[in-house]
Amino acid sequence: MNLSRLVWLPLLFCMSFAHADEMAKLKAELKKQLPDMQLQSLKPVGDTGLYEGIVDDRIYYFTADGKYLLQGDLLALESRENITEARRLDLKNAILDDLNEESLIIFAAKKPDYTVTIFTDIDCGYCRELHRQVKDYNDLGISIRYMAYPRAGAESESGNKLIEVWCAKDQQKAMTDAKAQREVKKTSLCENNPVAEHFEIGGKLGVRGTPAIFLEDGQMLPGYVPPKKLREILDEYLGSS
Repeated sequence: MNLSRLVWLPLLFCMSFAHADEMAKLKAELKKQLPDMQLQSLKPVGDTGLYEGIVDDRIYYFTADGKYLLQGDLLALESRENITEARRLDLKNAILDDLNEESLIIFAAKKPDYTVTIFTDIDCGYCRELHRQVKDYNDLGISIRYMAYPRAGAESESGNKLIEVWCAKDQQKAMTDAKAQREVKKTSLCENNPVAEHFEIGGKLGVRGTPAIFLEDGQMLPGYVPPKKLREILDEYLGSS
């Protein structure tokens, strides 16, 4: 029998109960201090004495007594790890994984090695340039999932152009026609379009302009990236040849 295990197990249980008790008190204090706050999750950050709280998919830190809130990046000095940035990627990745693919317009590679999610706007020059080369991305094994992000807002003229694309019977053709500044076959602005929802999700993910390219691990590349360069980046960061 492993005696060291027998020694450590009670300590681990005690630590677990201590955290649970401390967290219950912290939740009660936060509810008193910030009654309108909707906590998605709350957990201790290692042995820092801080607790990470997720609110509206954003990261905040609280002291154990609930009297102080910290906002910003938390760095581990010894390892030089940006703890907050790593968690941001986790949260972004979770949002992207949870997307309903039926609400996206997908240009799939025949032999996909990678999938990127791109927030796009019809009235964006670099978005048009990117889409003009969509076949080149696909030929390089990169599938593209489009989401709508009208930079002027969901209820703008740009937003209506995106709604027309998403409401079209042939969404891929409508996207190509719109990006080429050809007239899109007129469609009704269907009520069940996802443009406003996509715009809101983009805000949560930190999108401020288009195109915004998200890799499968949640990392964002702001701006246009040519096909060959994007393949190089994907190979480097996601480790496939």
